[in-house]
Amino acid sequence: MISIDFVRTRAQRTYDAQNSLSTDVPWVWDQKTVLQWSTDITLVDQLVQAESAKRAQLRNVTALWQANVDQILAITRQVAGLGRVRFRKEPAKKHSFDALNTNARSRTDIYTDGLAARDAWQEVDPEWEISEAVTAGALGSLLANCLYCLGSHSAKLQAWRFAAAKLNEKAAALDADNVAWYEEATRRFLAGTAEGDMIRSTVPTTARPEQAVGQAVISNLMVAGGDIHFDCAAPHATRYTYLQQAPGSATFLVVELETTEAHLTLHGQPAGVHRFKAVGKNSRGEGPESAVVEVTVAASNVA
Repeated sequence: MISIDFVRTRAQRTYDAQNSLSTDVPWVWDQKTVLQWSTDITLVDQLVQAESAKRAQLRNVTALWQANVDQILAITRQVAGLGRVRFRKEPAKKHSFDALNTNARSRTDIYTDGLAARDAWQEVDPEWEISEAVTAGALGSLLANCLYCLGSHSAKLQAWRFAAAKLNEKAAALDADNVAWYEEATRRFLAGTAEGDMIRSTVPTTARPEQAVGQAVISNLMVAGGDIHFDCAAPHATRYTYLQQAPGSATFLVVELETTEAHLTLHGQPAGVHRFKAVGKNSRGEGPESAVVEVTVAASNVA
């Protein structure tokens, strides 16, 4: 698999080398000018940002979908178990709850089982409430949200796939240019010459494997008014992803995906408890998630 970071780094070094040659020696590669190298590097950076944004959106909608499904599964199990007890003296009604499945694992099957639980509940006794928050109506709302998440997930998935394909296509073309330029440049400027040695020492041709990323650690967590800040470190990480569970949120959502910044600052955060976790990454993949940290934004501090 092509390493976008390596291709981008090699292109930048190629640009630097060719830019130096165009000043010191009257030779510019006839297939790409110095300006075109710069334009292509900028385009790759833009495509990386676009792919990262689409991937963050996909990751967030997946998290929301999963949180919704988890709630549906929990309620389905409550409906089945408590329904059998509540209607134990009414065999026909109890049978509706005996027939419910509560062991599904896939999101699709959990949704289907949730539908069955809602339908049994509404058929037998729609006024029955397990608790103030757990009602037939609440389960119906979760099921509707689940359908919305399914559609949104499909759209976000396709958007991310397209962004990733565009990035990989451009990176592959740039990588081919990197290789072709180096081959011609090293034939033109032999080893032992000032220009040849400069090219060979400047432009990398192989990527040294990075060490596996260690567990991320969040430190220096601070809150001032509605602003929250913390630092992060993970051994061998080159990028960081930061996730937040804001007050009222059912799950953690990405607030920064694969940024090079080893810290996060958020402004204008609402009152309540905010939870955070982080994960580091390099070319070998992600390391273990950090422990969850939390901070409280006081209502009196929010303008």
